[in-house]
Amino acid sequence: MAERPAQPIRDMTENRNEPEAFVARLLQADFQLDRANALSTQLYQLLRDAIVTMTLQPDDVIFERALADALGISRTPVREALLQLSREELVRIAAQSGTFVAPVKREQFAESALIRKVLETASIRRAAEIITARELEQLHDIQEAHRRAIARDNAVAAISCDNAFHATVCAAARLPRVQQLVEFARAPIDRVRHVTVRDPVVADVTLQQHQAILEALERHDPDAAERALRDHLDDAFVRQQAAYDANVDLFQGR
Repeated sequence: MAERPAQPIRDMTENRNEPEAFVARLLQADFQLDRANALSTQLYQLLRDAIVTMTLQPDDVIFERALADALGISRTPVREALLQLSREELVRIAAQSGTFVAPVKREQFAESALIRKVLETASIRRAAEIITARELEQLHDIQEAHRRAIARDNAVAAISCDNAFHATVCAAARLPRVQQLVEFARAPIDRVRHVTVRDPVVADVTLQQHQAILEALERHDPDAAERALRDHLDDAFVRQQAAYDANVDLFQGR
């Protein structure tokens, strides 16, 4: 099947920067904070997920007071969460102006892809040597969940399964700090991937490439596993660059 070129995604700018619209996009009807655990950590994850999935887009205003009021909390944990996101360059805090979702800069996106490739190709060689039968079974389960997400046309769930596959491979290498670094580095890539994953051809190709990686891991073949992963990441980067170029005004913001 011929692959379609990346297409611009719909830029929903109308009424995006109103407090009520911001809260409605961010909070699901059933969202509840766990008051027994750190509020700032939960808010950090809530906001980070919304940014990475492009629910909140570059230049969107983050309304601290509206979010705090909607959740019935003080602004302090909201500010703590935003400071952490600022350190990850996912939001920008402008004195006297407010807090905004940060752009996805071209050089940031390219650097993140390089960091991810270096770390993951190094760790998969170790994973191929020591991966357990249980971890291989987990990868098979993730593959099946990924197929179901694609069949349901659930882009967010598909990317979650994709990330879970890579995280499980990293975990099999017994290199937790590498896995954490990959997680942080991947944020700009994931923001772009929420465009490419909407193409069913891309989704099917990703599944096939993951299957090649899994089969190499089952054979405990480090060379084959590394080749399969490199092919997968290189192919994905070409698609993601095309998606970035097709939506450059949206990603870079003003």
